[in-house]
Formats: sequence, structure tokens, C-alpha cells
Amino acid sequence: MIKALIIDDDSISRMLLREILKKTISNVELLGEASSVEEGLALIEQKDPDVVFLDISMPDGTGFDLLDKLKKIDFKIIFITAYSEYAIKAFKYSAFDYLVKPINVEELTKAINRIPKTKKVDSKIAVNALKANIMASGEHGAKTIALPELNGFAIIDVDKIVRCEGLRNYTRIIFRDEPEKIVSRTLLEFENLLTPLGFIRIHRSHLVNLANVVRYIKAQGGLVELRTGELLKVSIKYKEDLLNKLLYNKL
Repeated sequence: MIKALIIDDDSISRMLLREILKKTISNVELLGEASSVEEGLALIEQKDPDVVFLDISMPDGTGFDLLDKLKKIDFKIIFITAYSEYAIKAFKYSAFDYLVKPINVEELTKAINRIPKTKKVDSKIAVNALKANIMASGEHGAKTIALPELNGFAIIDVDKIVRCEGLRNYTRIIFRDEPEKIVSRTLLEFENLLTPLGFIRIHRSHLVNLANVVRYIKAQGGLVELRTGELLKVSIKYKEDLLNKLLYNKL
């Protein structure tokens, strides 16, 4: 059974989430609720939850203020937010689940199903990355993403990524000057995250950083040469979009 807490100053939102959990999610036990940062802090320390449904804005501070007060964060966080689209992207970049008010039952179920069954890890680094990405995303887009690892998260500078290669339910990430990483997220997920930051799909298996493309070659139906020296095939499906971006800088 997954032990859960709700920390949200909106009593109606708490009630709706409580009822949805009670009626539709059989493997979650709700241990308590809080309506402020201070109440939430005390409840977390008392109950030792597996997951906390955490509102961003509360009367005596923010959800981030609450997390900053904790010595460690060894539980899953599912943020509850009414934030605009640009900030929601920051949640995605930082590998956190979130629910947009009013809460959708299907999205809640998906978030619950993603709660790790593995050893708890301290998520403070990832929380800091999320805060930085929210601040950055309003004007320029997030500059970092948090990649899940066995014992936590790696905070990655997006500009250092040369390309991403799809491996079914995994993605291989190749960097300029660092060892590659294999991440248990699909290439489509990375396409959705990175396309606004200058990445483009050129093949069903390849997503490339346009800043690292040095040459387009017509041979073999179309190839791109990267700064790493690699030559990658361009699919007919993606060729026109790639050429438009390379020739006319339509990013």
C-alpha cells in the first residue's frame, strides 16, 4: 500500500483529490492532509509518506519553501498546480509528476503508477533543478533537464547534448564531452521536451541538436554530419522540416 499525504490550502481541491483516491485508486492509503507549509512540514515528519501531493502556492509560502525546510526528500512528489503552460514544461524537464487543477482521474492514475517501487532517494537536487527551470522557462526556456538514474537524478546542461537515439522504451543520450547515458524514457518524450530548445527529429530513431549539425549531405537520400563526426540518415518524413530549419533558421 502506498502511503500518501495531501498538502494544499484549497479545501475543495483537497476534498476532490481525497474522494478520487478513495473511489478509484485502491493501492493508496491517505494518512493525512495539511493546508499550509508549517502544517505540511509537521505532517511529513510525523507520517513518513511514500508520496506527497503538494500544492505550489499556499498562504504561508510555497511548496518549495516546505521542501527547503526538510533535511532530506525521500518520498515521491506529485505537484498540484494551476501554473501556465511554460511552467508546466519545467516540471517535465525536471522529471517530476504534476497534476493540473481540476485534477483528471486518468492523469492521477498514471502518476500513481509511476511511483518508484525501488529504494527511496533524496530528491533535493532535482527539486533545485525544477526551481531553476521554472524561473528560466518564462523567458528563455529551461537550460537544464533532470535525467533519472538508479539512485537519483543527473542534472544535465541541454546545450551539451549532441543527439538522442531511441532504443524502444529507452533513449541513448550522446554528449559533446561526457560519457553517454541510457535513460528509461522514450525518444518521443525527449522530442516533446527538447524540440522547443533547438532539437529536431530527423529519423524515427534520431533526435539531434541543430547547434551540433555541421553539414547536410544529399547522398544516400540525405545525411547530416554532426560535430562528433557522426553521419546520420535523414528520413523522407523529416527531411523538409530539417532543410527549412537549416536553410532559413526557422527554430
